Amino acid sequence: MTIRKWTVIWLWFFGSWLLLPAQPRRVISLAPNITEMVYRLGLQDRLVGRTAFCQYPPAVLRLPSVGGYLNPDFEQMVRLQPDLVLLLPNPEMEQKLQRLGLATLTLPNETLADILESFRTLGEAFGITDRAQAVIQGIQDTLQQVEQQSADKRTVRALLVVGRTPGTLQHIYIAGKETYLSELWALCGGRNVFDGIPLRYFEISREDLIKANPDAILEFRSETLSRVEKVQLQKEWEALKILTAVQRQQVYLLTDRMFLIPGPRIARMAVQLQRIAETIRESFRDTPAKH
Repeated sequence: MTIRKWTVIWLWFFGSWLLLPAQPRRVISLAPNITEMVYRLGLQDRLVGRTAFCQYPPAVLRLPSVGGYLNPDFEQMVRLQPDLVLLLPNPEMEQKLQRLGLATLTLPNETLADILESFRTLGEAFGITDRAQAVIQGIQDTLQQVEQQSADKRTVRALLVVGRTPGTLQHIYIAGKETYLSELWALCGGRNVFDGIPLRYFEISREDLIKANPDAILEFRSETLSRVEKVQLQKEWEALKILTAVQRQQVYLLTDRMFLIPGPRIARMAVQLQRIAETIRESFRDTPAKH
């Protein structure tokens, strides 16, 4: 008879205790950022499955796919015989998996604090708390350095775009308050022009955008684009020439998928955003700052 060992960990985000299999050996990740975290912690040998969207690091492509996050192949997941499934907050999905007899661990990722705490939770779940703390400290050191280097510099007011209707400036969706993108921009001495609205991701109207009149527009894209495609996307913003950001050619396309994957590369994101913030400040060197 096999006696299964269990461990109990404290989930800071939910304020509750969770019973998990001790030292999970067969793990399925249902989110790209979680997959990256598992690799960053050196636990890739435990992974037996991933979603079709988990594509980094490239080595993960050798693992079986269980489909999409919202519509996974449950039969495939059961066949892989995981002793733990890692997923983003989704009560309905969690209940479905548990009804199949699969143990689950939910890892929030909305804010920088969520991401760092998810590392801590993984460290506890896999019995590698020291390793997880070292990763957390490394990320925190970089974020703190970026914040210190950006202190007392001109505040750059930016629009953080995460989606819009292709070929138009219709249905513009942005990252708002309490999102990791907004928090990273703040560390760089920037300000999200819609940080006064208590929503994380939402659609804005053209009128709202004109009223906000950002110094810069940062558009985050998940697809690989050619140089011609990038130029075309930037040209589309010229329909709003009334905006300071467009007039001064401060529209930036960030096409590295990492910016939309809130995981271990947040430190690298911060460094790249810091460079962009400095470039924007240079363009406004002789212009009085807005508040």
